[in-house]
Amino acid sequence: MGAHMRRIEREAMENRELSWLRFNSRIVDEADDPANPLLERAKFLAIVTSNMDEFLQVRYHGIYQNRESDEKGLGGVDGEKLYRKVNKAILRQCNRQYTLYEGVRSELYLKGVRLFPTFPLDDVMSEREKVLFEREISPYLKVEDLIADRVQQKKLYLCVKLVRGRRKAAQFKMVALPTSLPRLFDLTPETEMQNLIRLEDIIKHYAYRLFPREEVEHAAMFRVLRNQNFPVTEETRADVVPAVREMLGKRVSGAVMRLEAEERMSEEMLTLLMKIFKVEQERRYRVTGPLDLNKMLMSLYSMVKRPELKYENVKPLPIPELMGEDVFEKIDERDWLMYHPYHSFDPVVHLMQRAAEDPAVRTIKQTLYRVSGNSPIVAALAKAAENGKKVVVLFEAHARFDELNNLLWGDKLERAGCRVLYGLPNLKVHSKVTLFERWVDGERRRTVHLGTGNYHDGTAKLYTDFGLLTSDRQLTQDAANFFEVLEGREGALVEIMKAPDMMRNKLIQLIRREQKNAEAGLPARVLAKMNSLSDKKVIQALAEASQAGVEVDLIVRGICCVLPAVEGFTEKVHVRSIVGRHLEHARAFMFENGGNHEVYLASADWMPRNLSKRAELMFPIKDEACRQAVENVLTLQWNDTQKCRHRNPDGSDELVPLRNGGLNAQEVLLKDVNGVFAGTVPLQLELQEEVVPEDIASI
Repeated sequence: MGAHMRRIEREAMENRELSWLRFNSRIVDEADDPANPLLERAKFLAIVTSNMDEFLQVRYHGIYQNRESDEKGLGGVDGEKLYRKVNKAILRQCNRQYTLYEGVRSELYLKGVRLFPTFPLDDVMSEREKVLFEREISPYLKVEDLIADRVQQKKLYLCVKLVRGRRKAAQFKMVALPTSLPRLFDLTPETEMQNLIRLEDIIKHYAYRLFPREEVEHAAMFRVLRNQNFPVTEETRADVVPAVREMLGKRVSGAVMRLEAEERMSEEMLTLLMKIFKVEQERRYRVTGPLDLNKMLMSLYSMVKRPELKYENVKPLPIPELMGEDVFEKIDERDWLMYHPYHSFDPVVHLMQRAAEDPAVRTIKQTLYRVSGNSPIVAALAKAAENGKKVVVLFEAHARFDELNNLLWGDKLERAGCRVLYGLPNLKVHSKVTLFERWVDGERRRTVHLGTGNYHDGTAKLYTDFGLLTSDRQLTQDAANFFEVLEGREGALVEIMKAPDMMRNKLIQLIRREQKNAEAGLPARVLAKMNSLSDKKVIQALAEASQAGVEVDLIVRGICCVLPAVEGFTEKVHVRSIVGRHLEHARAFMFENGGNHEVYLASADWMPRNLSKRAELMFPIKDEACRQAVENVLTLQWNDTQKCRHRNPDGSDELVPLRNGGLNAQEVLLKDVNGVFAGTVPLQLELQEEVVPEDIASI
């Protein structure tokens, strides 16, 4: 078994980091697709930067530390080779990104949106720029010494070389760009033509005003990305918050993983920065455009009010039956499946608000991983506690880059009277579950919401996620027992599978059942959708099932460490990836089961971190209509021919050939999600025979 697994790792699996970089490259492809509206292409470029920043903050340090290791990992890649491949891929991606940015900027110019310096400043613009600097910018600027520990990661800085006196002895200072100010300013706000200038350009033009006694000889922008991945060790629940706070302190001075500098920065200045931040050649990058395209292009997207340059605004479909005072009674009658953002997230918010006010509701228990800045979910929980209900909230303190935000929200809920837990020692609680307990006619009734995504009303408009509302006796009992476990008591689950102790085994059991069915000549298929797939044991089970004849069809948005169609290992494994206007975030799994299909939804991807290091939930869809709805969505997405890329055995991706104009699953769902659920809209293209020209047919 061990030798066979090593062969699968070497021949039919790809390194996790390289697979992630391929995913980010697919987003670059969307920025390069002329079929996407112009400002949406700019937004994709912004997302590329955001993703790459996180990769460099979280994953790169480990690659760098392991660069001299001879040990070969997935795909037979050792530490040195991986380090070189990753650096090459990052460089190639960033170069392509900035090339595309120049194209977007040129097209915007033709649309009447000009970005400095593509236009000269006339007298009116110069006067407005001066007023902006004096009134809105200058009061927030601070000149600082160029000291490494004072440089905050991801923040933009202007590095300035100053000379003074006859001998012109040089000194270097830095000026931080205030994060509270806009990145772009409109120099002609009252005209149809938009002339936009970046904050850093205004500061450069007036930098001399900050140094009245010196001469500004040279000034250029830079920023750094620091390692933000520090292990947290806890022994008891009481250790969680102090350990997280200690980790947050370490992030401030994490080692610099990457130095980005303007292309025009002098070699003298760049060499000085490299020395200060202890960065060698391969970890510096001369940027051929604006630094931090994420914030800059997101600002551009917001400032340019041109609907024709963006995706058509489609409102989520409301579910009026779940918006009344009788919402709990409606859920008692039957299960309800929602698919956000195609379905509105309002029913989830309404359910929370109704529970806070309904005198029959006595207990609310919820897990929270990420929430919005002004969360109606948190407000409803606080209101419920103020109304005397028992409210238990597990607010995960380890949610990466949301740790401090979650601690602050948790403190607010505690003050409102909620019992707040901040996670389990060395185990992230990533499940998405809310339990309501009501007393009706002297009888306790339970209702549960189980989801694949966060209780975040903002991302629910952008991320695709399933949510199930049910009063099923066993599912609600399992949910209640899960909260018992989270609160430190015993609780056994029957139909809901939890990680880390149940989910991987259940998945492998389901896959092996398909394998046995295939060997017995019965229909056998796995159709699974997730964000990422990298768990070796699950991949081994999929490979063995494939060898037995099981059709393994995987829709994986991001990391996918299994290579499809590798002879002798994964001949019947097929991998597709959808990148489009919505972030594909749902986890949904269908198992053929000899024709008696079983469907599960989950908060977990098939990754070691989800299956071994997090408290996750996977739950069956028992209602026949809801089960069929999930299958229909999976079928539709599997048949996508516009945004769905096929993965090749070497790990590369290619778009499927367009036929009959193509099928875009996300657009179909936007037009008629209920029709997809019911199967009343086509879930695949009707293939037609290609017409062969007569002159060719006659040859």
